[in-house]
Amino acid sequence: MGFNFSYICDLLSSLDANRTLKATTTGKSRDPDVATVTNWFRVHEKKIHGGDTDYVALLSCLFPELRPDRVHGFKEPALVKIIGRCLLLGATRWRELEAWKTPGRGDLGECVERVMAGAENELLKNSPVTVEEIDSALTKIASRCRFSAPDVRRQRTAIQVDEALKPIFRQLNSRDAKWFTRLLLREYTPVNIPQRLSLRKFHFMLPAFLSVQSSLKGALEAMDHGPVKRFPPCPDPEYGQTLMELAIPHLAPQVGVKVGRPEYYKARNLRHCCRMADKRLMSIERKYDGEYCQVHIDLEKGPKCIQIFSKSGKDSTVDRKNIHRAIKDSLRIRKPGCRFSKRCILEGELLVWSDITNDILPFHHLRRHIMRAGTYIGTESDSPCVYT
Repeated sequence: MGFNFSYICDLLSSLDANRTLKATTTGKSRDPDVATVTNWFRVHEKKIHGGDTDYVALLSCLFPELRPDRVHGFKEPALVKIIGRCLLLGATRWRELEAWKTPGRGDLGECVERVMAGAENELLKNSPVTVEEIDSALTKIASRCRFSAPDVRRQRTAIQVDEALKPIFRQLNSRDAKWFTRLLLREYTPVNIPQRLSLRKFHFMLPAFLSVQSSLKGALEAMDHGPVKRFPPCPDPEYGQTLMELAIPHLAPQVGVKVGRPEYYKARNLRHCCRMADKRLMSIERKYDGEYCQVHIDLEKGPKCIQIFSKSGKDSTVDRKNIHRAIKDSLRIRKPGCRFSKRCILEGELLVWSDITNDILPFHHLRRHIMRAGTYIGTESDSPCVYT
């Protein structure tokens, strides 16, 4: 049957209520969000792990920011028109929906809630909207956007955005439609679901696997193999520590799945940086004026052995095709002196080097060499690239 989206809306509404509680509570009282998240996963644990719930769909709805491969391709102005057509709004209710532009009237999600509250949908208890339905609809929508990842775009169908969203909006009540609208905009602001806590309550091993494989699908597939597959999702702390030690050999990067980046903390100055590091070991490297990239190479794939991920985790292999030759030459791929035999993963920065000045050029020169979804953006007045 799947997992009801209304359950997620219950969690979001509770966290929203906590905002008022935290604003009126003084002192160092316990964060109410911790109790809210913990209780929600305890209540729904059997439903989540009962075998009917699609894990990727559930986590994608909880944390849309963990799906950089999906880009919906619209913001509030376009979404207003889509929602108006889906709900067959008249002129008066349409103007109420447009009130999101007016300061003090709330965001688009709140405006949708007000508009729908005046004529609530008659909900059928035997056919609730599930996260699986929503995930399928969002994939169809994202497949139409050229900024989505290649794997998503390959799933493109002839369905229009209105067709994908209409049956969902017409099955939701006003409260759930508010959160669904925010999900379409890829953020639940002003509500923030504690990510690390929630992932740990879903499965105590998931944060560790996501730190190695920065992809929901990749991390969940890795956890579905070996002894980790038989681990309970929320064991006692002492038992969980023992299981964690058993799982360490299985926490391995996989070529083709972006490796998670460590957490970064911003220091105010060098003294503040040393104070944060305290007596821990530090790794220091020079930061150039470039763009982060992670390069995966699998020689068994033949000519298409290179795969490049951007900082957000999006597959940018095609957009960075102009640097493929430089990667192959520098690594001496399939030449004498190559330092690896089958696969490797590299992290680095993309830079533009000038043979004229014998120096690295400023960051903005990258836009003439790197495409965004197949297009050179902001280069109309730039001089053309010269490759030697």
